[in-house]
Amino acid sequence: MKSVKKIIITVLICAGIAALAYFAYLLPFFEPETSDFSTSIGKILSADYLTVLIPLFIIIGLTAAGIVLVVILRRLLAKAGKKHSRFADVRTGRQKGTPPRQKPVWFMVLRWIIMVSFAFLAIWGGLIFGMGVSSLSIPVLSCPWNTEEMTSSSCYYLSHLNELFELPWYNILIFLGSTVGFILLLGRVICGFLCPVGLMQDIMDKIRRRTKTEGVKMNEKMYKAVTPIKWCLVLIMIGLCFAGGNFCNFCPAVAVSPVLAGMSTSLYVSGFLMILVLMAGFFKRRAFCTICPLGTIMGFFHKLSLFRIKKDTQSCTECGACYEACPMGIKMIYTEREKVDVTSANCIMCGECIRCCPEDKALSMTCAGIRLYTSSRKTIMSGYEPEKKGGSDK
Repeated sequence: MKSVKKIIITVLICAGIAALAYFAYLLPFFEPETSDFSTSIGKILSADYLTVLIPLFIIIGLTAAGIVLVVILRRLLAKAGKKHSRFADVRTGRQKGTPPRQKPVWFMVLRWIIMVSFAFLAIWGGLIFGMGVSSLSIPVLSCPWNTEEMTSSSCYYLSHLNELFELPWYNILIFLGSTVGFILLLGRVICGFLCPVGLMQDIMDKIRRRTKTEGVKMNEKMYKAVTPIKWCLVLIMIGLCFAGGNFCNFCPAVAVSPVLAGMSTSLYVSGFLMILVLMAGFFKRRAFCTICPLGTIMGFFHKLSLFRIKKDTQSCTECGACYEACPMGIKMIYTEREKVDVTSANCIMCGECIRCCPEDKALSMTCAGIRLYTSSRKTIMSGYEPEKKGGSDK
């Protein structure tokens, strides 16, 4: 009976998402009086730019309001007693005291520099530097609606296959070559280092930590529960074009890149979904990455990527720090006791497992066999700043 119930729930969820995707164009979230797709440096420096940003301001405001409501609800559930304790941790809201603050790790600093730089180039790079390369596609970089971007994103043609095969053959070859090339070269490093939506989720996680708000931890059952949603989104992304729909009206990324680039863009279901993405990213780091269809497609080829996560099983003490730190909930890194290569299709190569590993060379990230980043006990122990007196509760 339980298996039948799970199947029914999964089918209903997938049907709901599919229906929402198909009728997305009927549900406008925001629609400007006049659609102006022209962009220029003068435009983004003028007062009119604030008008273009109105949908983004609305999204930020509703996201903030939603986060406050969720925090209040969690507090109420926590006070309700043991009956509702599984829905909210007792430490909801602001945490008391100041936890030990770790000094920045060079790898994480580099990752943030790359993420911010690519987000900047994806939105304003072509406008500022005048280097548009429309035929070159990277799987996750920028929204294809932004016509001033330096390189395009593969997601548009992957969700509009009918338009892809209407292009000249050399454009098709360039698209397929650049897309496959970047997937094979980088794999899901693209998710951890280049994706603008990933950057926004990391920013939301930083805000949560700064405000000392308790996050939400997902267990294995919860990760399994969202798996059908992930595969449903993959099917929708690839197959919606054959049903006469437009996945861009359903994609949350549309609510950010074109708007910031100065385009007066109409937003449909994507606007509502971006609110959910930001809220989920606030309470659970990289929440959307667990169901991202494009990330899932790139995960198919993870065994061919040059970037790998390696494990020295002899050095591992099974402390579980890597599993606790992983935003994607990959348990194999923690449980594997034989294989050296513990790279998973869900791994976004963020390096959090390596940063939190307390054993020398137990975990490492490599590229073409060359070790790039390795866990270090010395880094863990010396990386914490001395606590100030009265800085934390005892």
